[in-house]
Amino acid sequence: MRHFIAEKDLQGAPTQYSWSSYSSITELKCDNSDCVWVLTAGDSWRQQLIEAKQKVNNLVLLTYKYDRTEMQTALMLGARAYCHALGTQSLLSSVARVIEAGGMWLPNELLTQTTSNIAANMQTKRVLPSLQELTNREKDVLNGILEGLSNKEIAREHGITERTVKEYVGTLLHKFEAKDRISLLLRIGEFSHLKDAL
Repeated sequence: MRHFIAEKDLQGAPTQYSWSSYSSITELKCDNSDCVWVLTAGDSWRQQLIEAKQKVNNLVLLTYKYDRTEMQTALMLGARAYCHALGTQSLLSSVARVIEAGGMWLPNELLTQTTSNIAANMQTKRVLPSLQELTNREKDVLNGILEGLSNKEIAREHGITERTVKEYVGTLLHKFEAKDRISLLLRIGEFSHLKDAL
């Protein structure tokens, strides 16, 4: 997977990441599996996403200020990731790995807000019986995920290693047939009554 960003946005983007630049999306020579990173520096980012979506399946919107409406618009236009334009190389590499694995990347700060209203739109009855089948430790880890905690924070809270938490997260993803944490949250939603059930 190659990563592309517009020449005009390259100066505003973190220089430590290896981008291939392009002058216009229509002239971009890329594969469907490549990734186009779009910066929200101007008003044309929506149009850039629409045009880029016709060329690639993987779109990332870079922003200088997290905004829930902006993120939701980007997702509706086909973006698979939304992250800060001044993110570290480590963050950008993580975003790229998640995209390459077929997942989505959203900031924790906005993920919790976004998933909080899903309960009204989901059929929770088919998910609830499987909650009863979880072990106590799986329930602890799931509760941490619902609270937006990182693996390290969950491990610290329950006195277990981060590796153990990762194994439980993997088990939960398998049980709920989810690819990543976002898919898991979308599967079960962030229901306040679920936290009580755990």
